[in-house]
Amino acid sequence: MGRLSNIPRKWLMLIYSGIGILVILITATIVANRIIQHTVSEQLQHLSPKLKISYSSIKSNLFTSSLALSNLTIAYTPDSSHHQHAMHFSSIELNGIHLLEMLFRRTLSINHLNLNNGEIDLDRFLMNRKDTAPIQLLAQAPVKSISINHLQLGPFQVREDHQLLLSGNVGIDDINIHHLKDAFAAGNFHFGDIKGSLSGINYPLPNAYHTLMVKQVTIDSRQGLLEIDSLQLLPQYSKADFFPKTDNQPLFVKAGIAYISIHNVDIRKLFDKKLVAEKIILNHPVLNIYSETTTRRPSSLFIDLTKMLSAIQTDSFRMRHAAIACETTTGAQLKLHGDMEIDKPDIRITDSLPGIRFKTLACALTDIQASIPGARQNLQIKQLDVDREGSLQAASLKVTPQYDKVEMGRKAGHQVDVVDASISGVTITKLDINKCLQQQLVAEQIWIKESNFYIFRDRRLPRLSQYKPLPVAFLKSIPGNIRVQRFKVSASTLLYEEFPKDKLQTGLLRFERLQLSVAPLINNPIPSDPDHMDLNMEGSIMGSGTIKTAISLPFTAGKSYNVNGTIDNLDVTTLNPSAENLGNFHVESGLLNHLAFQFSFNDEKASGKVVGEYHNLVLDKLKGQQKKIAKFPSFMLKHVIIPKNKDKSLPVDRRTGTIDYKFDHTRALSFYLLKSLLSGIEASFTFGFLLPK
Repeated sequence: MGRLSNIPRKWLMLIYSGIGILVILITATIVANRIIQHTVSEQLQHLSPKLKISYSSIKSNLFTSSLALSNLTIAYTPDSSHHQHAMHFSSIELNGIHLLEMLFRRTLSINHLNLNNGEIDLDRFLMNRKDTAPIQLLAQAPVKSISINHLQLGPFQVREDHQLLLSGNVGIDDINIHHLKDAFAAGNFHFGDIKGSLSGINYPLPNAYHTLMVKQVTIDSRQGLLEIDSLQLLPQYSKADFFPKTDNQPLFVKAGIAYISIHNVDIRKLFDKKLVAEKIILNHPVLNIYSETTTRRPSSLFIDLTKMLSAIQTDSFRMRHAAIACETTTGAQLKLHGDMEIDKPDIRITDSLPGIRFKTLACALTDIQASIPGARQNLQIKQLDVDREGSLQAASLKVTPQYDKVEMGRKAGHQVDVVDASISGVTITKLDINKCLQQQLVAEQIWIKESNFYIFRDRRLPRLSQYKPLPVAFLKSIPGNIRVQRFKVSASTLLYEEFPKDKLQTGLLRFERLQLSVAPLINNPIPSDPDHMDLNMEGSIMGSGTIKTAISLPFTAGKSYNVNGTIDNLDVTTLNPSAENLGNFHVESGLLNHLAFQFSFNDEKASGKVVGEYHNLVLDKLKGQQKKIAKFPSFMLKHVIIPKNKDKSLPVDRRTGTIDYKFDHTRALSFYLLKSLLSGIEASFTFGFLLPK
């Protein structure tokens, strides 16, 4: 007291006043903090009747403008079903709260918001329901908008029905919600940079019987990079058990992608349900699909994508070292490996098939294998390349039967054409890939290079009497649009083998140096197109002579097709492998110097003429399985029916035959043309009706 008495009175007053003010400030701070804590507690309890919020403590600091909650638990129960979503955080820290913004603008403005050690447990029943979304949960909040400079969430874990779905850590800058009562659309919800990672993703897709697994997802919007490490889609049952245990699920999918990188992704566009990025790269994608052919209505395999994503837009899409395999329960298969690059793809996702457009596409595919169960044929392509100019190059194509040639017909139960073909290459120029995705084949030219075709038919089996339309009508029946300026086949070999109905041995017919062209190849003509297609064919029969044919194929229904052609310098004895086994006659000698034919045909019949010139033609009629010469029929052929020579010394009318052949719509066009030609040859002989059939 003695010392205080020595202090001047005015200084004592200042000291006492300072202590008083400090006590008042401390008391006011304590009271204010208590008021803040009580107010926050009250607001949390009355935020929504569907939310139940609890915590162990609330701490506030008026001087630092901070608020902290410990052991915060939030339970969301939308109805009386007792199903709920729940989340728990060991602590929540709000730093740099702007009180004036809250008082005068009703904006919760925070510098930093930290949500630490989160545990989020989702209820699968509520996730599968569409009427339990948290709509207007913040409608009773004391603020109308929220602004956060930086949000740090993590580490956290997300579970569904207590099963771990993922773990992660995420930081987001510049979060702004303008109106809490409105939906979180792009105009109402905004954020800046985002950086974080998710790991151990293990998500069973609802009602799809598949699980999505991801090792890690990393995002850094400042660097414009989204990376996905080791993505897998796995079925929940084995292939053998999948369809029986999933009832109406039509697809068994097993897929994986080693690494996905998305560059300069626009995160904000995701709120408009759009994935917009500069570049998307898929490394080592592996896709295996097994499909059940069923008439039952299929369920959806994945979450309804239209609710999550409406479009994908990027400057460049790349798929590296892909391996794709598709198979159906009917036996159809497709396998391939390769790379693909697409420039400027724009994918629109709809309820039906997605709409895809792009600027250019390039791919390099290898080891393509396909099985066609209905035809029981296999297709193999060693290499297929498409460049950005729309040029397609396919090398080393093979078409092979799945069974022995005789067994093929037996399995079908009727006559079929068994094809075994080897094609050196196929080139398509100026192919419009975009149109291909719209079921349209638009190209400048399709060129099938040198090939070997083998066709076998077993005539001992019953023949299906199915209606076969003429070529133009058949083309018009094909779905989609075909518009090719020119289709051509380079010099190739065609070997046709047939097992006759009542024979023990097959007959062979071989065409060599066979060339074919069609211009244009169109199935839906427009007024500016020509009124017909031109088909030209050239080759040799059994390695001898030359046959040339030109056919005009009119687009107008009901208009006749026109055929013009010639056969020159054919050694008729080369036809014996087919004549002896298929026609029961043997050619001793003969040279067909020239045969000209001209006729038209339609849905009813073929009409026209043939004019021939030959020398030294001698035939023998055969009988029995041993192919012995039938003496009397052979005598009639040599001396009555077929003159030995017919050359230019004879009048044209004696070398002319009339074509008049009725069309059988259950037969192939090649059969129709051949029979029409043979009917004219038969009519050129006085007793042609006696010729061997």
